[in-house]
Amino acid sequence: MDFSPGHLDLLLSRLFHDLISPVGAARNGLELLKEFGADEVGTDAMDLAADSTEQATARLTFFRMAFGGAGSSAGHGFSEADRIARGYLASRRIEWTFSGTAGSPTPQTGTVKVLLGAVAVMADAMPRLGAISAAVREGAVILAAEGEGAVIEPTVLSALSGQREASDERTVLAATVNANVRRFGLNLAVDAASPPTISIIYSESS
Repeated sequence: MDFSPGHLDLLLSRLFHDLISPVGAARNGLELLKEFGADEVGTDAMDLAADSTEQATARLTFFRMAFGGAGSSAGHGFSEADRIARGYLASRRIEWTFSGTAGSPTPQTGTVKVLLGAVAVMADAMPRLGAISAAVREGAVILAAEGEGAVIEPTVLSALSGQREASDERTVLAATVNANVRRFGLNLAVDAASPPTISIIYSESS
C-alpha cells in the first residue's frame, strides 16, 4: 500500500492530534505535583496524571494496530480487537459492545486492522456521546453506531469507498481504511450513513 507524502502528513497529523489532549493533561497533573507537592494538591493531580496516561496508552495501542505495522501480520483475533477497541473508545467516552465472537476462528489477515480503522471512522461520526457495537456474523463483522447526530459525512463516505483521496484529517482515516481493505483483499460496505452501519466481509480461517 503506497501513500503519498501528503496522505502520510495528514494521517500522522491526525494521530498526533488525538494524542495531544491526554498527554497534555498528564503533563499538567505532573506539573501540579512538582509545583505544590502531593500534600497540597492531594490525590486529584495524581488521578489526573494516571487517568490521562491510561488514555494515551489506550490510544497509542489502538493506532499501532489500526494504522501501524502491528495489525498487518497474521494471527490477530477478535478478542484482541475487542480489548483494543474497548480501551480506545473508553478514552473517548463512547460505549462499546462486541458480540458473536465466541468460538469464532481467527479471521483473515488484516481483518482486525480494518475493523479497528472502521471503529475510528465510526467514532468520528459521533459528535456527541453514544455507543458503537460490533457483531460477527458468518464471515462478516457488522459495525453500528448509535448516538444523537451520528452520521458519516459525504466526504468521509467517499473516501471510505475509494471515490476520493484524503483531503483533511477527517477523510484521511477513511481513505486509509479503504487502502487496507484493498491491500488485504477484504470487502467493505456502508449499509447506512445515518445512523452509521458498516459491514466488513472477510474469509474465516482456522
